[in-house]
Amino acid sequence: MRRLGDILIDQRVLTPAQIDAAFASKPRGMMLGDWLVKQALISNSQLGGALAEQFDVEYVDIDFSSVNPQVARLMPEDFARARESAAIAIRGRILTMAMVAPDDIETIAEAELMTGYQIRPVVALADDVTNLLNRVYDDRAFARQTIVDMKFAEMREVGETSEEDEFAIASASQEDAPVVKLVQAILSGAVTAGASDIHLEPHKPEMRVRYRVDGELQVAMTIPNHIEDPVISRIKVMGDMDTTESRRPQDGHLTVYENGKRVGFRVSGIPTVDGQKLVLRLLDEGGQTFDLAGIGMPPRDYDSIRSILDKPHGMFVVTGPTGSGKSTTLYAALEHLNNDDRNIVTVEDPVEYRLAGINQVQSDNEFGMGFANALKYIMRQDPDVIMLGEIRDCETAATAVQAALTGHMVISTLHTNDAVGAVQRLADLGVDHFKIAGSLLGSVAQRLLRCICESCKHEIPANVNLLDVLDPDGHVPRDTKFYRGEGCKRCLGSGFAGRMPIFEIMPVNSEITAAIEAGVPHSKLEEMALAAGMLPLQQAGLEAALAGKTSLEEVYFKTSGDRRTAASTPKLGGRRDSDPNVQVTSAAG
Repeated sequence: MRRLGDILIDQRVLTPAQIDAAFASKPRGMMLGDWLVKQALISNSQLGGALAEQFDVEYVDIDFSSVNPQVARLMPEDFARARESAAIAIRGRILTMAMVAPDDIETIAEAELMTGYQIRPVVALADDVTNLLNRVYDDRAFARQTIVDMKFAEMREVGETSEEDEFAIASASQEDAPVVKLVQAILSGAVTAGASDIHLEPHKPEMRVRYRVDGELQVAMTIPNHIEDPVISRIKVMGDMDTTESRRPQDGHLTVYENGKRVGFRVSGIPTVDGQKLVLRLLDEGGQTFDLAGIGMPPRDYDSIRSILDKPHGMFVVTGPTGSGKSTTLYAALEHLNNDDRNIVTVEDPVEYRLAGINQVQSDNEFGMGFANALKYIMRQDPDVIMLGEIRDCETAATAVQAALTGHMVISTLHTNDAVGAVQRLADLGVDHFKIAGSLLGSVAQRLLRCICESCKHEIPANVNLLDVLDPDGHVPRDTKFYRGEGCKRCLGSGFAGRMPIFEIMPVNSEITAAIEAGVPHSKLEEMALAAGMLPLQQAGLEAALAGKTSLEEVYFKTSGDRRTAASTPKLGGRRDSDPNVQVTSAAG
């Protein structure tokens, strides 16, 4: 068999010098072809063409949408993954099998015994085969088949099934009822996808199921309306909710085990005009750990926050919109403070994660344990550190500030757009400026930015118009190269995979304390904070974009106050954000 490098040289794709250099730099254990693609020396299609010539078989760029999951499942998952092979099509008695090593005679022979078909091997890239197997054996894909199972059951009741349909129904295990399988598929699919929330939304003629992944909602599947009620009831039973109540809001909690990991779901249900809408928030109850150094803070921000938290008493607040990662930062701060010589008590609504060694209290207004009342009781419990899930009313704000002034460390969240806004928000809640000045140690504003997918990341020219908004002083050269995700199978075409936080930290020094006490306006306080070293959110985002972690568009949309997202290809000045010369009509977007 000819070597891959020789084929690429003969095809004039690469030179001998390039092949030698790639061999010298290739990490141990990585295939040459994969390394060449990773180094952007060749494309996937060029690698596929070379592999086709090397193995003398057809190369297939797998189209996931055209592969029938039932065909792919003809081979056991363990076998398919171990042999890096996937069944992708059947024609007559011939089964086409995509293989990373199509010359593996033993695998071909075993596949023929398992399936009863004659195998036609084709070559495919390892990532494509793995991604196909992940999708095929992902419960989200399997969920669609359970809907077919339900239709079979419905047809059987009215006597419309054929002998083949009856055989399929009779073969199904009684304990794997279709509704149970479908709900399990929805929950497992969300865990597999790395979703933070599941939305089950009643519409006509189908219920829509969406996952929130990396902060963006995406449709996972639709469920016919005649199956909607059993699905909702099943989730309510699992969440210990009242299945007979459909006119009032309800909350519940359920737990599943996925891949040996305990995952909790906080369930919230409300009635809508078309039926009951459920939202399930995923809570990793087994493997979640919180660490200030491990949540993505740059060393500069880590040192600033640690110096604030190491003060003996005072108030530390985290600000930002819903879904900006405030709770994660609070939990990481608690873990930093958690040791045997401190009594730490929290009041949360709800308690999302259990933290060892920390006394966590569930806020409950019905039993007189709202944030303000709970805080009063906690003050009698000899606390050193108090965490409030949110300061949302005048009484809670006043009590929290009083606790900070009397020798306790209080940490909490506020809904403001920036770090300096925490001062005005506390004042709006009725706290005197001199009390704010005496208690506030520092405030942090944060956002979550989507990270560029490493598999389809490519260099692009700077979007000069966006750069003018994010860097009005011209510190960044306008010919600087930035990055964007092109969209690939791994990131499902979004160009993004995962999220990272950015922070704006306002440390309170003596000058800022005096300014707060004097009630200076927001703009003046912001000037003083910037002079004291505060890095604005936009600049922190720009640093992330310069480092190739995220895109300029993502920074703009998440820090400019515009609620639109880059995923929906918004228009700025009438042109799409994919245009490198997109027009921005104003700094506000």
